[in-house]
Amino acid sequence: MTPGPLFLGLDLSTQALKATLLDVHLSGVDEVHVRFDADLPQFHTRGGVLPSGDALLDRPDQAAAPVAMYVAALDLLWERIAHERHWPVRNIVAISCAGQQHASVYLSEDACGRLGRADAARPLAEQLGHGFFSRVVVPNWQDATTLLECDELISFANAQWGTGYVPALCRVTGSIAHTRFTGAQLLRWRKDHPQQYVETAHILLVSNFLATLLGAGTMRRVAPLDQSDACGMNLWDMSAPTPHWSDALLRFVSKEERLDKHAHRQRGTEALGGHERLERMLGRVLPDPAEPLGFVGGWLQQRYGLHPHCLLAQGTGDNPATLQSLTPRYGEAVISLGTSDTILLPSHTYAPDPHYHVFAHPVHRGGDCATPRYFLMFVYKNGSLTREWVRDTYCGGDWDTFNAALAEGGEQHPERQGVGFYWLRPEILPWDARGVHRFVRSGTHWERVNDFAEQRHNARALVQSQFLDFRMRIARVLAGAQGQRLQRVYAVGGAAENRALCQMLANVLDCEVARPVLRGRAAHSAEHVAYNFCSVGAAYRARWTWECARSEHKPSFEQCIADARASGGLSAPYEVVATPQAERARAYAEFAPCWEELEIGASQESTRPQSCWG
Repeated sequence: MTPGPLFLGLDLSTQALKATLLDVHLSGVDEVHVRFDADLPQFHTRGGVLPSGDALLDRPDQAAAPVAMYVAALDLLWERIAHERHWPVRNIVAISCAGQQHASVYLSEDACGRLGRADAARPLAEQLGHGFFSRVVVPNWQDATTLLECDELISFANAQWGTGYVPALCRVTGSIAHTRFTGAQLLRWRKDHPQQYVETAHILLVSNFLATLLGAGTMRRVAPLDQSDACGMNLWDMSAPTPHWSDALLRFVSKEERLDKHAHRQRGTEALGGHERLERMLGRVLPDPAEPLGFVGGWLQQRYGLHPHCLLAQGTGDNPATLQSLTPRYGEAVISLGTSDTILLPSHTYAPDPHYHVFAHPVHRGGDCATPRYFLMFVYKNGSLTREWVRDTYCGGDWDTFNAALAEGGEQHPERQGVGFYWLRPEILPWDARGVHRFVRSGTHWERVNDFAEQRHNARALVQSQFLDFRMRIARVLAGAQGQRLQRVYAVGGAAENRALCQMLANVLDCEVARPVLRGRAAHSAEHVAYNFCSVGAAYRARWTWECARSEHKPSFEQCIADARASGGLSAPYEVVATPQAERARAYAEFAPCWEELEIGASQESTRPQSCWG
């Protein structure tokens, strides 16, 4: 039986390139991975980045990767898709992609011409080698070596727009200065490598770089950015009625440019100032997320048999793609319990704050009232690694012991046996909080202690404090939105598999906790596969772009996804794994103000630098 229309989502993350194939009803068909360390050992990466001190790094502690590895991964991925899994690629009608947010890629002047001439008889990696990239080792989103540049951006923004509770840079771009954000990365690179800067014609994020490669053999231009991913650069002016690249910030980032006159003449940029040239390098940002980029390139058509009319949809960052895969409504949130814990919270208003990031919602279109215009992102460094440390230190390295400890002492009295804060790494929320702090009640007062009488209590104290911080910050945002109440959270990430954690999350947040479910079986076996929700979100964007391109009435993203599921008779795309237990939820609500005072006191003992970078 010939399959109907199929939709492909790609995700180029830190450690792997993943592909998810869905059918027209959004059921899973199959998934393929290329793991950088294991499958491409010639690039010598560890965890997807070059090891500390590698000779290719600008600085010993830089987090960066050889950009040629990404191209080699795409070659290997398509070989597996076509020749190992034998996917019916002719039925793929649209492709979209996601990429690690903030990370950037740099192309030379003749890159687009070479890409357009790509020969289908040869892998891309053989054709896009020497001279295609102006920077062969590119920063990963984890890179934190731009502290000085963050301070420079902060000082410039304050001088330009004035100071206040919300830092100037945050008011304009939706985020305070962050080391991993692209703006600080560009500033340092331009200062340290002026010749590379001169030789660069295009600066891309990973998402539109991957989309650009998918047009190889036909497209002779770089793929534009989508608005949501552009917001993660500290260069996009979100405060303007019509968002755009901030002229002032581009002037600052490019102000010390030393362009050789001969280079100017060669590139025909004699009349362009530094900031205008930088804006051209960054390229267009598309306001309509459903607007297709065109069709996949001739390289994919001729080498692997994709249909000439297979649409190429816009790509976006990994966090926006996760949001796409879960389609939370206003009053719902996505909580990722991973190495870092992350909250994604849809919002109708632009209300920047130094405690979170504001991004354009990846699938909002102008005039679309159904989809929130923005989403907020809260990031915590001390996530699963901290939970694992407590498990290993106090629970014998056993999750069953850890989970049993969550219920000991009775959640009806959250303060019983004590309260703890565990900031093993300098935290983002609260800013720069660090160390382990434990308190027990003595009469009407709280006393600091070195450890609890029952050491296994550290498990419950840790998780309570992590989730109470979630509660506090979500509540503050929703309270400013006419008293909106949190109705549901979607839990994703490795720790979301832990039912005990999900139950405590439901009790602390006083709402149901759901986990996403993608129906379908692998094409190569009868077993279910564990789908990656970034690439699933990209496939959803592909499905929506295709639907909008073929219908006069262009549905909202949410309506398109709901209709697609319903047409296949699918049940809800999530399962509720925990509901709040009324008495325990009430106890956490009553204890929350006291807990907040303890957190403020503990965090204020940390040494705080004067700047606002993260």
